[in-house]
Amino acid sequence: MTIIKIIDTFTFYGIDVILLAALTAICVQICKLTFLKKIKKKLLTFLPFMLGTLFYATYGALKNLSINYLIEEYVTVLEHGISVGAVATLLYVLYEQFVREKKHLSPAEGIISTLIEGYVPKSSVEKVAATIAEAIEKDVTGNGAARCAEILKQNADSETTEVDVQLLSKLIIETLAHTTAI
Repeated sequence: MTIIKIIDTFTFYGIDVILLAALTAICVQICKLTFLKKIKKKLLTFLPFMLGTLFYATYGALKNLSINYLIEEYVTVLEHGISVGAVATLLYVLYEQFVREKKHLSPAEGIISTLIEGYVPKSSVEKVAATIAEAIEKDVTGNGAARCAEILKQNADSETTEVDVQLLSKLIIETLAHTTAI
């Protein structure tokens, strides 16, 4: 997509979409940090689009001072609502990539933290990843998967089963073995 097409898209939809997208991005983050902590990440993918559509529908009804606008122009409302969600997602990605300071992780810790995300509480992912990486690095017995499983058992969510822990620990060992062999 060229810069002209991007500018044309924002010109077509207007500044209201961008402002509603910023509000949507903020609300999605608040929801993620408060009452939607335990929900699966796959379901959170749709949250910006649902909220964006809700916010644009509210905005459209208030702007036109009519609920009938939502019924008569439902295609426009859905189209702009999805656009609000898309821009909110873009704003979130830009924030994550360029603004938010993440603790610098080693390559092994980065891989491990990505793999254990969703199995370990978010607040302790980086700490657990560092502990696992250190345990694997110091392992001289060649049985790093067992030590990894032990650490995961101690720190995993209550929903994580024994089978999940065993498979995840083997996956971590295999992934690290293949990435360091390259």
